[in-house]
Amino acid sequence: MARALVRSLVAGHEETDRIELLTAAGSDALGGLGVGIGTQDRIRVTQAVRHEGPRHFAWDLPVWLRRLTPRPDLVLCLTHAPLGNPVPVALMVPDLSFEHLPDAFPRLTRLRLQTLVRRQTSKVDRVLTISEFCRADLIATYGLDPLRVHHVPLHVDLPGASHDVGDMRRRLGVAGPFVLYLGNLHPRKNLPIAIAAFHRAVADHAELRHHGFVVAGAPWWGSRDHRTDIDLTAVRFPGRVSDDDRDALLSAADVLVYPSRFEGFGLPPLEAFARGTPVVASNVTAIPEICGDAALMVDPDDEVAMAKAIVAAVNDKVVRRSLIEAGYRRAAHYNDGLTTAALWEALRATTRPAMATTA
Repeated sequence: MARALVRSLVAGHEETDRIELLTAAGSDALGGLGVGIGTQDRIRVTQAVRHEGPRHFAWDLPVWLRRLTPRPDLVLCLTHAPLGNPVPVALMVPDLSFEHLPDAFPRLTRLRLQTLVRRQTSKVDRVLTISEFCRADLIATYGLDPLRVHHVPLHVDLPGASHDVGDMRRRLGVAGPFVLYLGNLHPRKNLPIAIAAFHRAVADHAELRHHGFVVAGAPWWGSRDHRTDIDLTAVRFPGRVSDDDRDALLSAADVLVYPSRFEGFGLPPLEAFARGTPVVASNVTAIPEICGDAALMVDPDDEVAMAKAIVAAVNDKVVRRSLIEAGYRRAAHYNDGLTTAALWEALRATTRPAMATTA
């Protein structure tokens, strides 16, 4: 998400704008921006050590802002705003999953998010979020003025140069046809139901007996639970993968399963659409908004329905062709121009900045 926002911030700026970018040292937030970053007087990048916990927002970010000359007209931040900050703030809040699924978060993380996000969204100049679902949720949950809450959709990266799928298979140990899950292993992602649905589909349909299930994502809160209490036969965990391997997996998979119980957007389905891969996805929160008619939508807790959808997406040629065609159309809708226009409309609604900052 940060990378998409930085790209759009840079792409949409005018000659009268100056942009200061503060990123974590070693981060990939600037990846894929191409020429222009660091070569224009209007755009300056600072990389600094990103401290965990409240120090970043209570100390590091405010100190950096005070040192900027001239003082910025606006600061764009993700999730939390800098404390004690005299500069107008546009705060990006991706979703309120910590409000609706509190048990899926560690206690201290949940309390920090619930306390600070509620308080700061009521005080900042503008609140940004990534779907109409989240915009409505922020307004309803926190009682925000609708005129202060802006929808800034993310965009999907188009496939890059063709990748060596065979090399990816050898390195990651992915043999034969497979169903793909792509994303982190947070409990709200609902991975156990997806794996159980996969096993049910294989058990009921002999033609799927050679399929595997690939889980490509980094461990996160509660992720170990997914690997101890369910049948992991034919399930492969390559962990977090590179951008090239992500592309290759999405292109080679027979179907992407996106079983999450709560999403503010849902980028993996769009990435699959752009690569001609059918999608089975949950019918809750922002996911139907993002997928439209391009995915088979199921109740995330209905293992039987999810299994049937997997079978249809893999075996039914008519369904599969329809999903692929609709997916290409859906991916084309979520382009970088859409993000850029919405982001700058929201920023200029706050002030016409001579300098925009992001952290």
